[in-house]
Amino acid sequence: MPKKPIIGITANQRPNPAAEDISWSYVPSGFVNGVRAAGGLPLVLPVGSPETASDYVSMFDKLILIGGQNVDPSFYGEKKQASENDFFKERDIFELALIEETTKQKKAIFSVCRGTQLMNVALGGSLHQDIENHWQDSPADYLSHDMIIKKDSKLADIYGLSSSINSFHHQSINHLASELRVIAKDPKDGTIEAVESINPNMRFLGVQWHPELLYESRKEDLDLFKYVVSEL
Repeated sequence: MPKKPIIGITANQRPNPAAEDISWSYVPSGFVNGVRAAGGLPLVLPVGSPETASDYVSMFDKLILIGGQNVDPSFYGEKKQASENDFFKERDIFELALIEETTKQKKAIFSVCRGTQLMNVALGGSLHQDIENHWQDSPADYLSHDMIIKKDSKLADIYGLSSSINSFHHQSINHLASELRVIAKDPKDGTIEAVESINPNMRFLGVQWHPELLYESRKEDLDLFKYVVSEL
């Protein structure tokens, strides 16, 4: 039987709502179950020391960077201007080390929401620190707005040239890193919804929406997980 791909998934860390002196390391179950449904083995990577990045990367075949806090703007040369003071610099530092080591070991990276923003920053780009109209109040599996997709992209093979997506973010890509190209946008305001690497030595796809909240109800998002696990 062929070996299942091992997919490293970055974890977040926050205080337990019932006991703030206790912290939880966690991954939304949609990532774990989406990887399983796509034929992979999920491996959760808790926030840790950047010195451990090489050991972690040696354990998996591909990396998924999940959502969460804002990226600290000091990493792209700006002061904090976000409306929400939700930052975790230790996590930024650890995940930047994971990105560097995963790229060094020539393994693929898939990112969602904050993960896509962090990847852009890691490659030299910057972010809009506070945007409007991209945080839906409706249920997580509700498709709140549209995106248009470049026809010469893998996303077009999966979703077609346009699709609807959910949206849960207050930040977005501003200056695009030189090693990336935009493959999907919001047609109303131009917000970047997906990017991919143009560096032949890097396998990377990043999306701004949350397929982990949609893969059970929509085939396209399950197909995206299958692409990440088996092809990226």
